[in-house]
Amino acid sequence: MIRVVTIIVTYNGSPWIKKCLEHLIQSAEISDIMIVDNNSIDNTIEIIESFNEKIELIRITSNLGFGGANNIGIQRALETGYSHIFLLNQDAYVQKDCISKLLSTALKYPQYGIISPIQLNPTGTGMDEVFNNQIGKYYSPDPDKLLKALQKKYIADVIEVKFVGAAAWMLSSELIKKVGLFHPVFFHYGEDNNFAARAQYFGYKIGIQVRAAMIHDRKTRDKFKFFLTKLRTFPLHQLLDIRKPLPIAWMIGYHQLRHTWRKVQKASGNKNENLFLEIRKWFFADLKKAKAIRKDLKKGF
Repeated sequence: MIRVVTIIVTYNGSPWIKKCLEHLIQSAEISDIMIVDNNSIDNTIEIIESFNEKIELIRITSNLGFGGANNIGIQRALETGYSHIFLLNQDAYVQKDCISKLLSTALKYPQYGIISPIQLNPTGTGMDEVFNNQIGKYYSPDPDKLLKALQKKYIADVIEVKFVGAAAWMLSSELIKKVGLFHPVFFHYGEDNNFAARAQYFGYKIGIQVRAAMIHDRKTRDKFKFFLTKLRTFPLHQLLDIRKPLPIAWMIGYHQLRHTWRKVQKASGNKNENLFLEIRKWFFADLKKAKAIRKDLKKGF
């Protein structure tokens, strides 16, 4: 039986969650809703509880991050028997036919284990900046043509990409049963890169459904904060990328670590040296631990 559940991880999501849920409830495709809250301290819970529609709310007593909280929701979804799981950010607003098009595409092309809609900027006038950087070399339509194309009703063939962020991922339960959950070594950022690489390792493709869209309501990325995020997550992601032999993964990851650290140093001197040294340990003192993680990831679920 085809059953879809949308999983939303919330953390102090009061600026977005009401609009997120309103758009989701108005979807053409009926999707159950599961929210996993990372111990919000604002009025996120009160907003969620104000909805009369049935929403399964799981409250965590500590912040487990994006991956950890999603893992709780995914495990619950697998136990309940859902065939497909739609991961959605709390600051994302789906178009009415978004989920129905993603599901139809997932059923038509089961070799695509991860399918994302077009992720639009907060005004809906063009693609989200981060999303565009991720998939621009595969799909870069003129903004006017993009918005007109999204009004068409037919479902286009999915476009294969190397990676797309997990702000809106349609996943099959079969994929998760082979690949596994988000790895806890990544707390916030990097977990989707790692998961996507593992999906490809197990033979799945990643795609964009270019006739489905959602709005990603986030601020323009702060360049320096992005460098810190990149320093904290990208080299480790490369080291743990099981698509590559360990020596190559090590060289790519360590090169990225040194390259990113130079950019951080240029902006703030040695202020963040502890972070650099912490990540550097994975390539030397903790390399045995990294090898063990790679071995476990290759086993799958």
